[in-house]
Amino acid sequence: MKTKPWLLLTVIALLLFVNGASAANDQAQLTAQEQKVIDYLVKDWGEDSSVTSVDIAMNAVKVAPSDETRFRIGNYIKAHPELHEVIRRWGWVTLVLTPEEKLIARALINAERDSKPMLSVSELAKAVGIKEPDVKRGLAMLERYDILKKDSKAGGVAFAVVPHYMKWEPRLDFVFHTISLDSGRQFNVN
Repeated sequence: MKTKPWLLLTVIALLLFVNGASAANDQAQLTAQEQKVIDYLVKDWGEDSSVTSVDIAMNAVKVAPSDETRFRIGNYIKAHPELHEVIRRWGWVTLVLTPEEKLIARALINAERDSKPMLSVSELAKAVGIKEPDVKRGLAMLERYDILKKDSKAGGVAFAVVPHYMKWEPRLDFVFHTISLDSGRQFNVN
């Protein structure tokens, strides 16, 4: 069977158009405030060895803290690693999770990896040094990002770590340090 060059070119052009329209649609889905956060991050990443996270960027550009806004921005970053080398080097998880969510994830990964019983919400709160409502909110965000999954057999918090995250070495995505300069600028480094 002989392929017609014009048909092949038409199919390629159509695929490029659909891909371009999808990228434009992703961009259009961000609000002006969300785009402001993305713009800040892209500019800030790489300065002073920064790996600035979404929550710090939202604060810097005075976008009201909101799990929903952070989730939308986080999904955008996850879907667009081409935005900056920092995403590709450190992973989207490093950039979208709050320090508390990283502590919760680390505690659950360590417990599951070491075959220890899963912690209850109150035990987890005590272990990571945050309040129970914040643990519950963090667990919900980790589930939304597909880092945890509901598991009635898991006991404790009734979540299990998605296998992909169990195998990370050395789990850099959950390591963080926040730097505060005298100028008021804050950023993360790993």
